[in-house]
Amino acid sequence: MKTTQQYNNIIVRSVFLTIGAISFVLGTIGIVIPLFPTIPFYMLTVFCFARGSERFHKMFLASSLYQMTVGNYKRDKALTLRTKLTILGFLTIIMAIGAYFSQNSPVALILMGLVWIGHVIAFAFFIKTKK
Repeated sequence: MKTTQQYNNIIVRSVFLTIGAISFVLGTIGIVIPLFPTIPFYMLTVFCFARGSERFHKMFLASSLYQMTVGNYKRDKALTLRTKLTILGFLTIIMAIGAYFSQNSPVALILMGLVWIGHVIAFAFFIKTKK
């Protein structure tokens, strides 16, 4: 028979795994849709999986999705110019599509413009470029 402490431990681990799974999905969506920030969601995924399941934690750290996004940045604290331009290119294309379909919504256009400008400023001034 399980004790109350064991049940609490199972519940806490389940909550961490659930939050980790949700943040993984949102981070993966963020690879395609720039309004969802990939790196913060993947960092939350690492945190939650580390507390929820050692097996999931190790699998996620070894995954190509993590290595392509957070792994390189975390290791070098910088992105290559090609990576920056690729991200900005996809961001610009997706924002342009969104702007086309949001022509009648000035609030949406302003928000998309601010997000785009924020990315440009971050890549130009805050995220180092590695050679």
